[in-house]
Parts: sequence; structure tokens; C-alpha cells
Amino acid sequence: MEKSLEIEVAVGHTDELGHLNHVQAVEYLQSARLDLYDACGLRPAGSETPLGTIVVNLNVNYRRECFLGDRLRVTTRLLSLGSKSFRVEQQIVRPDGVVAIDAVVTSVVMEMASRRVIAVPPVLARLFPSPDPV
Repeated sequence: MEKSLEIEVAVGHTDELGHLNHVQAVEYLQSARLDLYDACGLRPAGSETPLGTIVVNLNVNYRRECFLGDRLRVTTRLLSLGSKSFRVEQQIVRPDGVVAIDAVVTSVVMEMASRRVIAVPPVLARLFPSPDPV
């Protein structure tokens, strides 16, 4: 499954050089992941979900500049599934189609009440690509 989110670089999202600030870029990535989780049904709309996702590893590559007013497309694609963790691949693409930032994020699912990491729920697990046959 893949999902895209459009975001415009706003005032306050840039650094002293006029580039998209790295902290804000990570927030854009997080917003796009949450958008994907909502689309998957992991976080049902209008209800207090008993599950949360926790980032356990974040690898981000800053490849090109983004500037104030740029309309960026943030794509999130389910990449791989473990028993208790999963990975997503993300890109922030500039208006000219150039990939400005790419990332691979590993997360786990936590049962919020008990604060326990649990197996990836079927509502999310079923959406991952099947492993290649050996």
C-alpha cells in the first residue's frame, strides 16, 4: 500500500538559509505516516484508539533543498513486516519531481493501556507486500 500527502512549506518551517528545516521535514514524514495509518484502519476515525505506533529507527537522507512555498508530495509505502515491527519507505518530492528527502522508518505497535509492544495487528499486516518466494 502507498499513500501520498501534499504539504506546502510554510513560514516558520525553514532554517536561516531558507531551506526546509530538518526537524520540520521529520514532522512532515510523521504526518504522512499517520495519514497512512488512518487509511489502513489502524487509527479509526472518531474513536480513541487503544493502539499507538512507536518509531524505533529512523534513517533520513537529505538530498536536495526545499524552500518556502514549495508544494511537496510526501509518499509513504509499506515496505516490510516482522512479527512485532514493520518498515515503511518515505519520500518527500519537490514540485519539479526531484526526490528531496528519502527515509526508511521502523516502527512497532504498542497497546497504549498496558504500554506493551504487540504483534503487528492484522488490519495493518494484511496490507504489506508478500515476501518473495524462495
